[in-house]
Amino acid sequence: MVRVVFIASILCACFRLNSVSFAQEHAEIPTDVLAEVGPKVITAKDLIERVELMPWPGKDRAGGRDSAMVKALQSLVAEQILAMEAVAHGLARDSIMRMRVKNLEGLIVRDELYRQEVRPKAKVSQREVREGLKRFAWQIKVLMIGARIRADARAISSALRFDGRVDSIITHPPGTSPITIDTVTVSFGLLERNQEDAVYGLTERVPASEPLAVPRLGWVVLYLLGKQTNPEYAKRSIPERTRAVTQKVRIRNELELANRYSANVLAPHRAQAKPATFDLFARTIYGILSTDSLAYRNEAGYRLDMVVDTAEARLEPHLNDVMVEMEGGGMSVADVLESYRSFDFLLPIVNKNDFRRRLNASVREVVARELMAREAYRRGLDQTEAVQHGVGTWSTYWLAQALMEKIVKDVTVSNEEVLNYLIGHADLIGRDYEVNVREVLSDSLKEALSLMEKIIAGGDMKDVARNFSKRKEWAVHNGESGFFVAADYPEIGFRALDSDTGKLIAPVKVPTGYSVFTVLGKKQAPGDSIMSYDSLKTLIHNDLRAEKVQQLLNTFLASAAKNHDVKLYYNRLKKVEIPPTNLVTRRFIGFGGSMIAVPALYPLWQWVRETKDVREIFP
Repeated sequence: MVRVVFIASILCACFRLNSVSFAQEHAEIPTDVLAEVGPKVITAKDLIERVELMPWPGKDRAGGRDSAMVKALQSLVAEQILAMEAVAHGLARDSIMRMRVKNLEGLIVRDELYRQEVRPKAKVSQREVREGLKRFAWQIKVLMIGARIRADARAISSALRFDGRVDSIITHPPGTSPITIDTVTVSFGLLERNQEDAVYGLTERVPASEPLAVPRLGWVVLYLLGKQTNPEYAKRSIPERTRAVTQKVRIRNELELANRYSANVLAPHRAQAKPATFDLFARTIYGILSTDSLAYRNEAGYRLDMVVDTAEARLEPHLNDVMVEMEGGGMSVADVLESYRSFDFLLPIVNKNDFRRRLNASVREVVARELMAREAYRRGLDQTEAVQHGVGTWSTYWLAQALMEKIVKDVTVSNEEVLNYLIGHADLIGRDYEVNVREVLSDSLKEALSLMEKIIAGGDMKDVARNFSKRKEWAVHNGESGFFVAADYPEIGFRALDSDTGKLIAPVKVPTGYSVFTVLGKKQAPGDSIMSYDSLKTLIHNDLRAEKVQQLLNTFLASAAKNHDVKLYYNRLKKVEIPPTNLVTRRFIGFGGSMIAVPALYPLWQWVRETKDVREIFP
């Protein structure tokens, strides 16, 4: 039985393009508006949010920051145009897109409930700061002994307090259940309050704690091993220590207040997982982890968020099956899986004996979070500016990405295009590779084809080369070139690198005629920094495709801009201040979970050069 909350029903998420709309009759727009795209505007806040919270090229270089901001603004306008065009193409009605936005809105509306009901009410007292500073000064090393039942934990605690022979007690623990042993170093603010109180309450006279109920671990007894000065405390100034402690206390107080608030909301309601569906779900997840566990593991354990895509593929026939039943509408297998994307849930081990228990506990948390979101919907928080802005930002990004993928899905690069690029840039990239070939060089294509037919018919290529090749310095060696740098004869060199040894290559146009050759050998310069020829080709292929994609998008945007009355206010960019640090910022969601704070801005600025349908206002 999974006990959680219920709320009326999930409201369908709607698409809201980013930014605020302003009536067209306004003679003057607000001074923080940096661009207009039809009825939509992009404000300084929009630009700062996207560039400050995610990496952006150039913002970390003082000399290029102005240019970086111009490019970022142009890219944000491009995203808005693409999103509006995506709506016109019907992509907003796609079922996958709608589900994606619905799940996102559930996260953000739940976070808004937290911001209104928890964060403003979490206070920090001077007494808490004073006590925190005392604890912050120390790191406590403890032995954590876990038992399945409270009676066994109590027996262990008593034995440690009155006997003190920890080694013998661990070797021959009192009670009937097996125990678990772990050593941990505790600093202030890392544990829940009751656990931390127990740790910092340990002394040489009372080295063992009373049994503690620890979520996911069961009953735990803590035993003091030692204490030392906290290095984080030692290296900080007094004001820095005070700020650190205040922040830690505030986070803890928020968490405790959030737990009490959610408990009150959840208490009257019930939900239950369907046994057969949960069993299928558990078997599938366990099968994925046990088959390729290293792919999903980090130092802390196994991450279920990394399993979602594989699990969706394996459970595809059952994704719409109801997995959790509750009033107001249940949660399907797809709903539960999607929730794990923002769920920082770790399995410390993949042990078949307790896997189902731990997974069941995580499903309870998923359901609780879903129904906290329903409480937020019931209160109409999806209509708040903060929620609409967050959903709008991601919706715009996803719609723009969907249309871009549709525009460029057929873009290809042929092998001949890659070879032509290599040949055209031979001196820059071809001096690390050498080939040895046997060649017959002819003045005309007709003669080259005739000699090639002679070789194919069984003629000895050595004889043909010696008697007919126009490259006399090779002909005297039966047409063999000896190893040469590919860049010295790029038309031959790169095609030789691209061909199998022994294969006869059809006539190739070279500056001195037409070459028919076969590959005798290949080698590259020594050194770990020299990539293989295949890797070089892959790199060039990707670069050429990226150029084609960029040009196709530029052309599309330049054409589409005329449909949206675009205005760019470059004169207002001087007032925009953005820190130079490049980082990826995560947003922690109220009542549990996290997500990337904002989507990364796709670099799309060259389109502006290709259109006259944009009004640009300069300083």
